[in-house]
Amino acid sequence: MKIKKYACIVAVSMIILGCATTHKNVEVGGYSFTLEGKKYYIQSITPPSKEGYNILIQKEGEETVFKAIDKEQDGVLDKVIMGDIPLEKAMEIYRKGIALGKTGGHVKKRAFERAYKTSDMLNNYILKTYILALGEVYNKLSIIRKQTAIEEAVVVDLGANGNLNKIEMGTGNLKNYQKLYDKVLERGMRRGKVIKTKEGMYEVVMR
Repeated sequence: MKIKKYACIVAVSMIILGCATTHKNVEVGGYSFTLEGKKYYIQSITPPSKEGYNILIQKEGEETVFKAIDKEQDGVLDKVIMGDIPLEKAMEIYRKGIALGKTGGHVKKRAFERAYKTSDMLNNYILKTYILALGEVYNKLSIIRKQTAIEEAVVVDLGANGNLNKIEMGTGNLKNYQKLYDKVLERGMRRGKVIKTKEGMYEVVMR
């Protein structure tokens, strides 16, 4: 659990770049790879101020067999958007494709991240805002126990409206995590690291 945190940080800000082109400041890139005799393509769409997304595509000749999307460019596919393939199988292909992309120099970290770090006597906290190119805005709060350096929990505010909706990792009471979330938001706003938009969303200021 302690080491898993680093892998997530690397993946979270990942962009796939092949022959990148720019259309109205949107980076479009990608690369192809072959597995077991089948050809795949990972396409990356990245706006300058939002989280971009990656699409895993398999084609046979001119025909598209399937497409699956990674909405956050975090190295995890969210769903299959075309074709008949289990998400788990697509994820296996995607993971191998990213590994091949790293070896070929096609994968790099993105330059910006909406992240605010703070701490108290017991824990370190990392609050991140995700503004997806596909429209969703949400916050994730990671809680890391200082004594063990282990990520104890990750909780999610799906609407970025200040109210936690689910526990993504860990155990515990959502109401108790809400109290910690409130404190982190309040401290971040006081220090100018978090803003409340006119739509009522709490967003970490982009670095």
